[in-house]
Amino acid sequence: MWKIEDAIELYGIERWGSGYFSVNRNGNLIVKPTKNDAQVIDLKNVVDSLVSKKINYPILFRFPQILESQIKTLNSAFSNSILEYKYNNTYQGIFPMKVNQRKEVIEEIVKSGKKYNMGLEVGTKAELLAALSFDLSNDALLICNGFKDDEYLHLALNAIKLSNKVVIIIDEFSETKRLLEIAKQLNVKPIIGIRAKLYSRGSGKWAESGGESSKFGLSTTEILECVKIISEYNMIDQLQVLHFHIGSQITEIRRIQKAVKEAARVYAKIKLKHINIKYFNIGGGLGIDYDGSKTSSDASANYTIQEYANNVVYSLKEVCDEENVTHPIILSESGRAISAYHSVLVINIKGNKNGDLNKRVELRGNEPHIITELYDAFKEINIKNYVEFYHDALLHREELLSLFNLGEIELEEKS
Repeated sequence: MWKIEDAIELYGIERWGSGYFSVNRNGNLIVKPTKNDAQVIDLKNVVDSLVSKKINYPILFRFPQILESQIKTLNSAFSNSILEYKYNNTYQGIFPMKVNQRKEVIEEIVKSGKKYNMGLEVGTKAELLAALSFDLSNDALLICNGFKDDEYLHLALNAIKLSNKVVIIIDEFSETKRLLEIAKQLNVKPIIGIRAKLYSRGSGKWAESGGESSKFGLSTTEILECVKIISEYNMIDQLQVLHFHIGSQITEIRRIQKAVKEAARVYAKIKLKHINIKYFNIGGGLGIDYDGSKTSSDASANYTIQEYANNVVYSLKEVCDEENVTHPIILSESGRAISAYHSVLVINIKGNKNGDLNKRVELRGNEPHIITELYDAFKEINIKNYVEFYHDALLHREELLSLFNLGEIELEEKS
């Protein structure tokens, strides 16, 4: 007999739900936006009510309380690490607007993050214009990343006149002189950041967006030349941010640790040149455990938010202490970790394409070894090994098709 516990186990809700999602005694999906058992929403009842009022699928639900909860969790994690490792500075979160540009989402993030001096990151002129409409705290940063033409630079520099704490990141070496020339024309002194192109790279599906092959970032040679040019324009005091990004949804914690150590060394060497770098921006990459496996698969992460914060703070402090330089303010652009859980899309399933999916498989005993191996994998597959077994199955399938084309197996075996 099918039980509620079977559904929880099959769908792994307790593993990936992060305390926000579960199943009640009626077998319905429930949402706990504040992780409080006293505040529970039966999602099926809500959907049934909406459908009865002729509201059709798909239906998108948003839970702003989850945004607030995730912001609190992230800031608490870094606060704990800073206290534990005696780190002599603070942490500030940055939300990248490209992750979710909905006005109601950004408004909630700005409101909930205000007491943490949480800022915004933009990558286009349109995002910058939108970001300027939000009431950030006085110490919150508005970080400008991405490709920057002259119009973008003019807009960002003029935004400084609105008393916003705007940071312009030099993502490509060619932006350096253009930024400084336009700033000189407008008589504006921006907060300048440099994006370092690290040797270290992330892991998972978006690993290619970081590392030496990244389209954004300055090499070591370019960083030194950039510093020289900024000095020539008498704006070296405005160079206050070192930024790097090794990829989104980083699945392995050791990749983060390695990148932070490399970037920390770059920070320290720049700092030793008597340059007033104040902020250390570790970019995005904080992963979400989508499948609940707590592994380094593309849909998971083998660490928690607290472990992430611990590795960042400890690794950065260790290098700074070795080089005898001050600890910088830590920034992170952890958009996925903040917003991933807060929305639920409900669709209506019309049918099952694979009608024989649950057909019982029985072996006669004289099948080719490939079929035997497939059957063994079928019996042993679980949430922790499914990626490995899936790839094995693809290989075996190719071999079976080859055998069929050679006339060595029958239709029953091919099926």
